[in-house]
Amino acid sequence: MAVVCSAQNDLAQVKVELKTDSCPSCSARSLCFGQQEEKGTITVLNPLSAQPGDEVQIEIPEGGYTRELIMLFGILLLGAIFGLALGYLIALFLSLPPSPFSLLGLFLGLLSGGLVLFRYFRQTKKNTLYPVITGIIKKGDFHG
Repeated sequence: MAVVCSAQNDLAQVKVELKTDSCPSCSARSLCFGQQEEKGTITVLNPLSAQPGDEVQIEIPEGGYTRELIMLFGILLLGAIFGLALGYLIALFLSLPPSPFSLLGLFLGLLSGGLVLFRYFRQTKKNTLYPVITGIIKKGDFHG
């Protein structure tokens, strides 16, 4: 159970009661602010147009969340390895010292991977990592 603090467009800030038995296994634990307190605040998708004060039920897309994290780190790792290898090969081809070119290739590979991920999440997967409000348990005072 969570209580909506604020709502804007398709997102809402909710306060979630932290439960010591379920929090360690929650896939969105890193998204919760105030983990040392009794309540944490997270940003969630608000497809039901919940208003401040509403008690809501949220669902955390654990499978999608894990899959997207694996893809994120995998693309960064591949970019780093590809950039490192490309820098090394270019240095060998030009008969230059491989160390600086390998390092430059590593950074360029990481930058390229980061840009690919930025475009991917910005355009196609913007909302896949957010928890979602799946039901309004009790309407708050905001509804009148």
